[in-house]
Amino acid sequence: MIVALSRHYFQIDNSKSIPLYIQIQENIIELIDLGMLNSGDVLPSERDLSQYYGVNRMTVRQAIDGLVQRGLIIKQHGVGTFISEQKPVQSFMPTVTGFSQRMREAGMRPSSKLVERKVINPTPMLAHRLQMPPTEQVIMIQRLRYVNDEPLMLETSYLSFERFQRILAHDISDHSLYQIMKEEYGVQVAEAEHTFEPMLINSAEARHFDLPEGQPAMLVRVLAYGQDRRVMEFSKSVVRGDRCRYYFRVTTPTPIII
Repeated sequence: MIVALSRHYFQIDNSKSIPLYIQIQENIIELIDLGMLNSGDVLPSERDLSQYYGVNRMTVRQAIDGLVQRGLIIKQHGVGTFISEQKPVQSFMPTVTGFSQRMREAGMRPSSKLVERKVINPTPMLAHRLQMPPTEQVIMIQRLRYVNDEPLMLETSYLSFERFQRILAHDISDHSLYQIMKEEYGVQVAEAEHTFEPMLINSAEARHFDLPEGQPAMLVRVLAYGQDRRVMEFSKSVVRGDRCRYYFRVTTPTPIII
């Protein structure tokens, strides 16, 4: 089917140091992840996308070709560009704790460096994730997380400015965000949704880790809910593939004997 999304959903930030074609890829992937683009949907033409994003057609083509190589979209000459059949998302139940607590429980020494903190106007997709009107502002916090003094994860968190603006007064470079939210607002994480996706780091991410571009990593998205089922935080973390592994313990329901 032909996509009927408003052009406002196709957005990038020209002020960022991240290459434009990578931002376009991330934007389209996010639309797929949110269910706004589904298998079989036809993307707008290269000409339309270049107008939406404010870039030349070569940049759009570079982004599209990269998504084709990753198997996320399919190009059919003379027909169009389609969203391919997406990878199934397997549901797991990780422990609902923050990074610092998990690392300490594993006997490691966590620390963080604040990369960026600012108040931004959310994209329609980000506002959708945070269950808030797109007219409200969002706190964006990016931190480089270390384990035993080695960079492990580049984490970007998004919070509602209206709900959590006092967090801006805290030193969050080396403190648990969840702990601050608990102490300042009495809000605790009750549930979280995690998605995991293999990826290759781009040039901007590689600089933080002091690694070559194209190294394998894991993209971890977390949507954290409070006791009232309202979204507290949405985060995206790029985790080095050479320094981590994920462990899940899955239990089966108690069998009923009849």
